[in-house]
Amino acid sequence: MNYLLIALFSLAAVASDFPNDPVLAKLLSIDSDSAIKGPAYSKIVEELKSLEESYGDFAQVITFGQTVDGKPLSLIKIAKKSITSNQAIYIGGSIHGNEYLNIEDRLPRWFLEQTANSGTISTYLEQGGVIYIAPILNPDGYDRRERENRNGVDLNRDYTVVKANVEGFKEIETRSLFEYLSRDLGSVQLKVAMDYHCCIGALLYPWSFTGPVLSNADKEKHLLIASIMQSTIGPGVKAGTTPVILGYSAKGTSKDFYYEHFGALGFTYEGRKGKEDKFFEEHTSMWEGIIKTLSGSRLIN
Repeated sequence: MNYLLIALFSLAAVASDFPNDPVLAKLLSIDSDSAIKGPAYSKIVEELKSLEESYGDFAQVITFGQTVDGKPLSLIKIAKKSITSNQAIYIGGSIHGNEYLNIEDRLPRWFLEQTANSGTISTYLEQGGVIYIAPILNPDGYDRRERENRNGVDLNRDYTVVKANVEGFKEIETRSLFEYLSRDLGSVQLKVAMDYHCCIGALLYPWSFTGPVLSNADKEKHLLIASIMQSTIGPGVKAGTTPVILGYSAKGTSKDFYYEHFGALGFTYEGRKGKEDKFFEEHTSMWEGIIKTLSGSRLIN
């Protein structure tokens, strides 16, 4: 143990001289990293483009901006192109580059595969539903296994949240996503927004900071989604606000923004370190349950 501590202190000392070295970043991010490794970001974009080619009636890959390092910011929009859209879901991943779960990048293919049958997902799309998925919102951080973007900014503190007195969207990644969604949604109502993170094992909902609380009606709606999550992924995955579950306040988060600005039910899903990728089928069951509820519940509408 003493040798390990000495080695870590030595690495930290070296890192102070070479703060932008990605190898050292990988070695020193063990505690906060999801321990789930993925392909290069370029490969994930290639997968999205292959889905667009295979499912042209439903899939559209959007490049909505570029990162600080010039990587394309890409998402996939899943909708039946011949139908006017009326409601939407947004799913995001790796806004913290070292919290990749290998869930959000597999969801696009699963959703599109469901268009071949007459189940919950195809019905949702036939009724004008839209699903936006940005598997990696922080490509520079993802490729370097770093939490922050290339400017050293935590992107999940860079969303405008009026109630928190935070003026965000100073970084190109978050600003580009906000501008694209605002344009593309138009009059379409964003119903649910969820970003995938790691590594607590919890579903978090607004508010992310102490002080304000949800109205009873809105809390009930968020708890309904939480109950779907726990029934599919497992009751051991907790649900609550950031201050209650994590014990601290966070201002400028995505879930607070989506809730405050778009009126969506806003969530952060905190995956379990080193194993969340083994629960992909449970996540697809969760989304099927959420979408079934969106299609049929007056509580959400």
